[in-house]
Amino acid sequence: MEFFEEIQQLKKDFPKGNDISNEINRQTFNFYQKLAIGLFVLIFFLGIFFGNLFATCQASAYFYSDECMVTQFNFAVMILVWFCGFLLSTFIYAIGQIIEYLHNIDEKLGKYKQ
Repeated sequence: MEFFEEIQQLKKDFPKGNDISNEINRQTFNFYQKLAIGLFVLIFFLGIFFGNLFATCQASAYFYSDECMVTQFNFAVMILVWFCGFLLSTFIYAIGQIIEYLHNIDEKLGKYKQ
C-alpha cells in the first residue's frame, strides 16, 4: 500500500481551463511566428490539393498502359507536402523565437545600461 500512497502524494491536479487560456493569451507572436503558423495552415490544405491532383493509378485497361481506369487519392504526396511544410514552418517559427529571445535580452540589458 505504500506505493499507492506515494502516488497519491506525488499526484498533481490537471491544469484548469482558465489557467490554460491565461497562458495562451499571455503569449504574443511576432511576424515570423504568425507567418509560420499561417504558412503551415496553407500548406496543410495544399497537401490535400496535391494529393488529389497527382492521383495514383489503381487499375489500368491493360498491363503497362498509360491510361488509368480507376484513380485513387495519393496519400504519399499529401504526407510529403505536409512533412516539408512542417519543416519549413518549424524553421521560420524558430527564427521568430530567436528574434524574440534577442529582443528580450536587449530589453533587459537596456535596463542595466541606464
